Amino acid sequence: MTRPIHMILGACAVLMLPALAEARSMGQGGPMLPGFEAMDADGSGQVTLEDFQAALADPRGQMREQMIARLMQEADAEGRLDEDALRAGLEAYATERRDARRAAMQARLFARIDANSDGVISAEEYEAFRNRAAEHMQRRGMRGEHRMERHRQR
Repeated sequence: MTRPIHMILGACAVLMLPALAEARSMGQGGPMLPGFEAMDADGSGQVTLEDFQAALADPRGQMREQMIARLMQEADAEGRLDEDALRAGLEAYATERRDARRAAMQARLFARIDANSDGVISAEEYEAFRNRAAEHMQRRGMRGEHRMERHRQR
């Protein structure tokens, strides 16, 4: 690697610390688990054993490659990044990752509610989900049962 790329990677590492700290891990100091989309290399909606192994082989390396590719979209015609372009690229990268995580979370929630996996949430499925959520909260001793009950009455 040339010296400018090392400098860019160093700057990226420092500026991405908040995003990296937010990333989920299997435990304190454990390996990071990539998102499903990151493991689904061909976009088929399925992760093969090879996809899974490749994603876990070097998850930080894959994230670094994605970040560099996004940053280079901000580079000038000569492939250079100034401070403003670097910041813009890092902000865009963080926004794209956040939006992807949010979309994945919403899809997982929808799938949990859609009990028969027909792609539609019926009133019965929704009510059953809400009941399971309320029971879960009660088992955990969480407050808010009155809120769940108030929502049921609507």
